[in-house]
Amino acid sequence: MPIPPPTRNGSIAAAAPQSLGRRTDAMLRGLLHMVGLFHLLMAVSIALRMGMALDLVVPLVGGLHALLCLLCLLLQRAGRPLRAAILFVVGQMLLLTVAYAYWGLAAQLRLQLVLLLPVMLVAAVLGRRPLWWVTSGVCVLIVVGAWVDASSLMFRPDRLLLAVNDLAICMFATLMAAWLLHHSVTGLRESLQVAREHSRDLARKRDELQLEIQEKERSRDQLVHAMKMENVGRLASGIAHDFNHLLALIQSYIAKARRSQAGDLQVALQGADAAVRRATAVSRRLLDFSRLEHSRPQLLDVAATITAMAPTLQQVFDARVQCEVDSGQVQCLIHFDPAQLESILLSLAVNAHQAMPDGGQFSLAVVQPSRIDEVVIQVSDSGHGMSEEVRARCLEPFFTTKPVGQGTGLGLAVTASLVEAAGGHIQVESGKDRGTRVSIRLPTRPLAAVPA
Repeated sequence: MPIPPPTRNGSIAAAAPQSLGRRTDAMLRGLLHMVGLFHLLMAVSIALRMGMALDLVVPLVGGLHALLCLLCLLLQRAGRPLRAAILFVVGQMLLLTVAYAYWGLAAQLRLQLVLLLPVMLVAAVLGRRPLWWVTSGVCVLIVVGAWVDASSLMFRPDRLLLAVNDLAICMFATLMAAWLLHHSVTGLRESLQVAREHSRDLARKRDELQLEIQEKERSRDQLVHAMKMENVGRLASGIAHDFNHLLALIQSYIAKARRSQAGDLQVALQGADAAVRRATAVSRRLLDFSRLEHSRPQLLDVAATITAMAPTLQQVFDARVQCEVDSGQVQCLIHFDPAQLESILLSLAVNAHQAMPDGGQFSLAVVQPSRIDEVVIQVSDSGHGMSEEVRARCLEPFFTTKPVGQGTGLGLAVTASLVEAAGGHIQVESGKDRGTRVSIRLPTRPLAAVPA
């Protein structure tokens, strides 16, 4: 790439960098080879053609041109391309001074392009000021050569007019070449500067984008962490609420045992034992949801299981709620984990109780539809029900409408997950002030399939 033009107060070497750029260095190297080889070949050709009448200045000037190019190549190979370019310009101007002053302008016309273009091109690469200094020097040499031509012809009017014509043409050609070189190199410099500025802008924008991406990733990680902590808090508070309910249930059984006779004492203790098993099932609910613990399904008599749950479910509600449990005397088996089924029914009963703060009716029924390979466990209440928006999201994990600390949003989500794992599905029907009905459909097996 070309070097920038020198400053006003500094020299060319001080203002310019030590490298002209990879492509410019390669161009200068090729130009030195071509110029040096051209002058050697021209000197040999003229010597062979002129023979004994050869002017010794011809091979001398040709040799000096070749030596100058060799020295510049050595400087460039030594890692000093700027000094090589300056030496080439200065040496070429000195040799051109000798040629124009010795042979005149007319003798240089055929080779003027080869003589002047290399030095002007290298000067243009060095900068605007070196180019115009070289152009001014070439114009002076052209005038000197024209003067030599006119004086050698004794200033004859016809020859003087020819010398003036050559002078005008050469001056115009030199100035036009300098003008074209100046604007071409200047345009290349400006394009290079624009490209560099664009590259810096792109690099800066890339760095800004990377910082923005890092900041967004940091914010996202913080948001995910905050959501995790919120869910963990809701989960912990909800589980604590479930355990408090189970502990209250156990206390109710203990109070009943204290007030009961010997026969009822056994029933109360059995209820307390069942409540403890429910508490264990609550802790397993998290493991079931995260699949950290495998379920232990077995063949269950659905009617007998529901009937055995009746006393526990009745303890969930107070006297204002009418609790009905109807097994329907269904004769079929389901393949399900008993602890999980008890936890599901207890969770649905607790939800129903919270939906009926002023009392109401709760029913648990087992129905076998026309399909003999399916049984439906229906849990319904007459509570305040759910809106359509809430009903559509009620099976989502961590979705709850309960106050903070009174629900995890996992009850129905875990229920749906466990039912689907058993090959069934769950359906929720509800409406505002119309109560809620949850239907759990499970595949069945014939009663005869019970192992002996």
